[in-house]
Amino acid sequence: MRRTLISLAATVTGLALLTGCGSSTDGTTGSGAGTEPASGTTTAAATGELSDEASKRQTAEKLIADCMKEKGFQYEVPPPFEMSSRSAEFTGTASLLKTDDELRQYRQKYGFGIYSAQVFPDDPMVKQPEMKPGNNPNNKIREALDPARQKAWDEALTAEPKAGRTTPGCSDDAYAKVFGSSDPDPQQQAKAKREYEKYRTDPAVVRAAQKYGDCLREKGYQVASTEPGRIDNGVFDLINAPIMGGKQVSATEAKTALAEEIKASLADVDCRGEYATLARTEYAEVAVRGGGAG
Repeated sequence: MRRTLISLAATVTGLALLTGCGSSTDGTTGSGAGTEPASGTTTAAATGELSDEASKRQTAEKLIADCMKEKGFQYEVPPPFEMSSRSAEFTGTASLLKTDDELRQYRQKYGFGIYSAQVFPDDPMVKQPEMKPGNNPNNKIREALDPARQKAWDEALTAEPKAGRTTPGCSDDAYAKVFGSSDPDPQQQAKAKREYEKYRTDPAVVRAAQKYGDCLREKGYQVASTEPGRIDNGVFDLINAPIMGGKQVSATEAKTALAEEIKASLADVDCRGEYATLARTEYAEVAVRGGGAG
């Protein structure tokens, strides 16, 4: 999971420039980020708090600003924004990091965040952020620079092998420091797989996962697997199957479906028991990361 975030470091920076999710000042020596978040982007002001990923991204952006300043360029830290809805934190393996009480409070209203996105289209907890390119004034600031200065600014910010920039820039270094290196490390990958396999085969975890699945099936939810790492998404997959199959749902139908979704999501909380406790307290990073390197 972490490596995925890191591979997006340059993309995130590009989105900041394109979508206007930062604040700018006079922009005389380089580029900052825009004065307002992109229209439709979920911001901290809307949610009241940041996801862990967004909070880390803010830390990285502060490092970028310091780095760019040292290199003679202006760069303003963009205001916090979410690249995905908060519902992802309350679904599947990620939800194992939440206590039962935290998870239950969310799911009593939103379920898994499937049909609730249609029932509550403007609620930042389930709304998918919209990235709308072209409304960041920093695009014009950068365009106002002469070609040589633009090239220097680009080189200072991020590497881009296709453009001949192979030296890591401020963005690359900052995101690597906060999220970890994006370069595949065979030894780390092998270690991650061993740790994940240990989690998946831990007798206590296996027994707890089986008990979790048995409980769900007794409640009428025929999950496909009780294996650790798969049971986490069992009920979600059942509820989400029609959507994945292309089913179109009206607003009225979504309200009815949400009621069933909430019921299923709460059953999931009630049944997960020791499995969630073990995952959260003894295997948190391993469980959420999966078998890939962190």
